[in-house]
Amino acid sequence: MVIGLFGNTNNYPFLLAEALRSLGHQVVLIVTSKELLHRPESIAAEFRSGFPDWIMDASDLEEDDYFGLSAELAPTLKRLPGCDALLLNWVGPSLLPLLNRPAIALLTGSDLDYYANPAMVDARTKTWPLDYKTSSEGQRYISTLVEFIERQRRGIQMAIAVRYFPRGLVPFGDRLLDELGIPEGKRVLLPVSDLTRVKSVPAPNNRPIRIFCATRLTWKLPVEVGRSTLDYKGSDIMVRGLSLFYRETGARLDIHLVRKGLHVKELEALIAEEGLADQVTWSDEMSLIEVQDQFARSDIVIEQLSNSIIGLAGSDAMATGRPVIGNAQSDWFEATFGEIPPICQANTPEQVCEQLQRLVFDPEERERIGIVGRRYVERHFDPVQAARNCLQFFEQGLG
Repeated sequence: MVIGLFGNTNNYPFLLAEALRSLGHQVVLIVTSKELLHRPESIAAEFRSGFPDWIMDASDLEEDDYFGLSAELAPTLKRLPGCDALLLNWVGPSLLPLLNRPAIALLTGSDLDYYANPAMVDARTKTWPLDYKTSSEGQRYISTLVEFIERQRRGIQMAIAVRYFPRGLVPFGDRLLDELGIPEGKRVLLPVSDLTRVKSVPAPNNRPIRIFCATRLTWKLPVEVGRSTLDYKGSDIMVRGLSLFYRETGARLDIHLVRKGLHVKELEALIAEEGLADQVTWSDEMSLIEVQDQFARSDIVIEQLSNSIIGLAGSDAMATGRPVIGNAQSDWFEATFGEIPPICQANTPEQVCEQLQRLVFDPEERERIGIVGRRYVERHFDPVQAARNCLQFFEQGLG
């Protein structure tokens, strides 16, 4: 079977593509972003000098090319009709009405919350001057947006399965899928972790204890236009929890943060306000290879602390054998996988402090949680199993 994947948010589709190839299928992966996080060379060093034939770089295309179906899309669109089935991420569902192929909509956030939301029109035009908004040019662009949103929505409806988060985690997304008539049986999760590259390594037991957070530093509300509610990560909760731990114990930490996210400067100010600046080391945005190295060098990893979901960073940290502090969303983990995840639950500064007190002074507990975490992701986050689930849907669709 030849399977086309469009879009590569967080390299999630890339991991599925690799797994599908390992099962003997031909794959075409279309990369649509220049952002390092969404590019294969960020996770696989062998691609830094160029992509193999099965990966196409379409990152020079702009949003407007997809909105208006410009002629610039032709090389990209030529790659997809030759596929037997498709996995469509980002604006990919908007292309499905143009293609006659069974497809899974890989929705990861803004592809549903924003691009399939009629409110996107008002969000993009609210700052326009009235004379431009009512001009023929402005009205043509609005019509283009309306048509694109309808294609994105129609593509999600046409998909044989929709990858999205469990019901209740993102109520706004649930409402949109319900509005589109997507039944519960059509929703699938397909969790993955990079189990091939990420190895479980012994804990370094640094002194002072090394804390690493790879999660985007986006924490100011309301969520900005064009962002999903899943982009809110609760970084302020992390800082206040770290500060509370230091005030209560006097134990200094070696805290490592990445300058990535919408509110880095605001977090720097909060860190200074909380008296932690001399315990924090900053790094610029890094590749996923470098992130994985940071996991191996750290003792504890902090993930998102809001009402989001533990993402690829958290699962890869667990795969490294590191205890992860985050909002585990244990109810849906248990409902989905039949067991509660070994994530150190926290979604308040007090809970962050409690988990740090539990872990910082007990290397055996850190090791125990790390071992259990690795086994957990091996059982439930195997990309090959996620790929097999995709193939089952494709076989049904082709049948």
